[in-house]
Amino acid sequence: MLIPERLTIKFPRKSLSCLSLLMATSLAVSVPVNACGPDFINRLLVDRNSTLLYMPEGNFSFEAGKLVDIDNKLPRWKEVKAISMEEFRSRMSAEQLRQSDIIDQMRASHSIEQAEALSAGLDPEQRLYTLGAVAFKLMDPKAVDYFSQVLALPESERQLYGLDAQYSLGRALMGDYSSETEDETGRSIPPRPDDAQLKLALVAFQNVIDRVKNGEADETLLSLSSLGQQARIHIWLGDMVTATHLYAQQAAQGDNTGSRSLRYISSTLMNPQNERLVVEAIKDPLVQQLMTIQLFTNNWNWLGYERESEKPKIVAKMLALINSSATTGFKGSDRLAALAYRSGDYDMAAALLKNSGDSALSWWLRAKMALRNGDEKTATAAYAKAAEGFPSDEFWGESAEDREMIPQSNLLPGCRVAGEQGILALNRGDYLQAMDLFYRGKDVYRADVMDIAERVLTLDELKGFVDKNVPAVAELINSDAGNDYYYGIGFASDVELREVLARRLMRAGRYDEALAYFQFANHQQLAKQYIDNLKVANDIKVDKLTRAQAYYQAALLLREKGIELISYEMTPDYAIYGADYSYVGDAFDTRYQRSNNWLRDEKERVNGIEPDSRPIKIKTWINPAEAARAKSVLPKTNNNYLHYRWKAADLAVKSADLLPTKSQAYAAVLCKASSWIIHRDRKGGLKLYQRYIKNGASFDWAPQFGYQCPEPEFKVSG
Repeated sequence: MLIPERLTIKFPRKSLSCLSLLMATSLAVSVPVNACGPDFINRLLVDRNSTLLYMPEGNFSFEAGKLVDIDNKLPRWKEVKAISMEEFRSRMSAEQLRQSDIIDQMRASHSIEQAEALSAGLDPEQRLYTLGAVAFKLMDPKAVDYFSQVLALPESERQLYGLDAQYSLGRALMGDYSSETEDETGRSIPPRPDDAQLKLALVAFQNVIDRVKNGEADETLLSLSSLGQQARIHIWLGDMVTATHLYAQQAAQGDNTGSRSLRYISSTLMNPQNERLVVEAIKDPLVQQLMTIQLFTNNWNWLGYERESEKPKIVAKMLALINSSATTGFKGSDRLAALAYRSGDYDMAAALLKNSGDSALSWWLRAKMALRNGDEKTATAAYAKAAEGFPSDEFWGESAEDREMIPQSNLLPGCRVAGEQGILALNRGDYLQAMDLFYRGKDVYRADVMDIAERVLTLDELKGFVDKNVPAVAELINSDAGNDYYYGIGFASDVELREVLARRLMRAGRYDEALAYFQFANHQQLAKQYIDNLKVANDIKVDKLTRAQAYYQAALLLREKGIELISYEMTPDYAIYGADYSYVGDAFDTRYQRSNNWLRDEKERVNGIEPDSRPIKIKTWINPAEAARAKSVLPKTNNNYLHYRWKAADLAVKSADLLPTKSQAYAAVLCKASSWIIHRDRKGGLKLYQRYIKNGASFDWAPQFGYQCPEPEFKVSG
């Protein structure tokens, strides 16, 4: 039977748990606003030393969902698809429509008596449950009686609202009427019930959970909401530990209200004002894990910028408290070890790693510890085990709900580990393996993939890799889409990588090979035009005027469409961002890498731990052979941002070389060439002007040379 009342009551419930917890426990969380900027792509190669030695933060939502095991007798959280009332009513019979109209009228009532008078025509279950809903809306204690009466009906008369009534009874007993201080009628929320009544509410919610565990259907996930409601009551009763266990189970089932509530609990316990509370709660192993992930995920939004100076003492004290309370090899040992490492306490990290088991995080951290000690061989082996341990789809990232609430890290640890392995492969000269490793995270670290493709691999190595691993699009992308192509984000990294190869082949003059790798129809067409013009221009059998015109047309194409034809994906043109930025870091220029080690600085500056006396070797992780490769592929001359403009100017000069020096075309071509570079290369622009002054004829527009130029007139001069 389709009863719309079930939808109108059920759907809103889940959203109350977390917010009600926030109110009830006075957990005032301050969420600072982060400044925004361009959506720059993640990069690992720009500062390799920090990439290898730094342990990234975890993600709180992900970690919270792993604190306890999933209970297979309870449902997994899923999005409940809302159905419009129009669609719902269209499925009803005439009798169901009649009952639905009565229920709607009752729910619109302003008193229980008025609702009672309208209830004729409903069966006992519908009547009592709807009266309970009306009483609940009016914050009338009679709601408890009505829901209890529903539960007292014989099972044969209780087919629709049994689980709903049980859950609603719990809410009524705990006084969970609203998240506001007043309801819509202006009535004040009643005071919180006494402990005895709250314990009755706990029983009511436990009955919901037990019924579902025993096989009763729970389409609207009331059992998961009941976990959150029980946790909330336990907080009211002063039992933070039990609340933590309940929220952890809710989070394990995939309900984000559980993980958000755990964040509030951990933030409360982290607050120095609640020292007595945390000292007692930390005795529980699950609370130890919770506080560990609170620190491991660098979840400091609650602290606020104005209290940033308190962070060092809080971290040091909490780290010591967890370490002294936890038993050897406790479940969160790997997270605690990572936290100790990031805080600069390497002795504690090493001690914890001895008993942290074979988790992927443990091996990842062992790799970093080995690198810190200069043992690359051990690090390489540890990285291999870490790579095996992380599932390819493991994502330390925020949910859609969390994204609107508290910014968090977004990390695919499997891809990050592969990237760090790739850095070691580059350092030992295994460039193709490095490319393969970075390619596994191509959509996350595409800038690094492009750096290796463009600056490290030889052209033939890149071509071989692409032919083997990077499939072409089934059909060339529409030229209109290509016109609006945002290089860094707009299309798949495979498309981008094939275009990078196409442009490298164009720069090398391997034009016939290049055409097949362009993935955009208009890019391929532009390349054909450019190549055809160059063929004419370079054909000594063709007359000079025609050749000059062809050189100029090629130059014009390069000036206007150079980003599509020959640009560098990374340094110096940054086509990855549509050439909108003149510099976003050069992965092979060590002048821009940090000159001292972040670990030593962080330990001395932030965490308040005595500096480690052991020296840390600072490395660029770029060997001479790789540096030579990276340098060799850059433009030999005019290695500038938008380098193709200088290439275009060079072609224009070749055009001028074939023209009569006193012709309008000669002067106009040089003027155009100067205009393409003079704003970024005044010396080069003036050099072209000096050539014109020395050889050319005078024209009215000459005073604006390099700034306002006419189109060249390619015709036979008299």
